[in-house]
Amino acid sequence: DVYRRDSVDASHYPVFHQMDGVRIFERKDLPAGAAGEELVQEELKTALLGVVRVVFGDVESRWVEAEFPFTDRSLELEIFFNGDWLEVL
Repeated sequence: DVYRRDSVDASHYPVFHQMDGVRIFERKDLPAGAAGEELVQEELKTALLGVVRVVFGDVESRWVEAEFPFTDRSLELEIFFNGDWLEVL
């Protein structure tokens, strides 16, 4: 667990939880350069959205581009829940 400085409320908890996943691609299945990176990102987004739908049901969702110093191509996934957008990934 990692400490976070969020105030505890219905949508914030000061403990970070992490989930890891692995998808292995064969080199022959990936286009070179940026096209390969885009394909990997779309595959990842599809898989993560599937997990969110299993957990939360068929809810409205959106991807938000973000910047974090520890990831290159940072994204957040939000769902529309109880009348507000809630970051879930």
